[in-house]
Amino acid sequence: MNPIADSRSASNRPVVAAALGTVGVVHVLLTGVLFGDSVRSVLGGGVFASIDADPSVADLRGIGFWYVTAGLAMILLAGVVGWIELRTGTVPGFLGWALLALAVWGVVLMPVSPFWVFALVAVLAFRSSRRAKTRPLPAVATRAPD
Repeated sequence: MNPIADSRSASNRPVVAAALGTVGVVHVLLTGVLFGDSVRSVLGGGVFASIDADPSVADLRGIGFWYVTAGLAMILLAGVVGWIELRTGTVPGFLGWALLALAVWGVVLMPVSPFWVFALVAVLAFRSSRRAKTRPLPAVATRAPD
């Protein structure tokens, strides 16, 4: 019997984590489509230490590297947020503000970009953190010392 899983309802599933993970996976999958030249250049450079190995193509190689790295970082963040959501049924309130700030940062610099998606994820985080103020946290089982 798992008290954490048993206390989970449709209202406290890891929705914010799922949204962040989706953004991350889409980012990684689109790297080859959006930055195919970059990926091919890295592969052609032998992968290991190839980003800065040739200064004449460092920018080309770097753009794909940073794009896929941003997606991987988003997947990692999704894992941590999911861990929190599964254990508490919510996310910390600051997460919504941080995601909104990220959205504003990106939209100010690149208005025609997918940075708007982070505003939607921020709304999910705000709703999650507000829900936590209106209901108690689920009971968490503790393990007896060995």
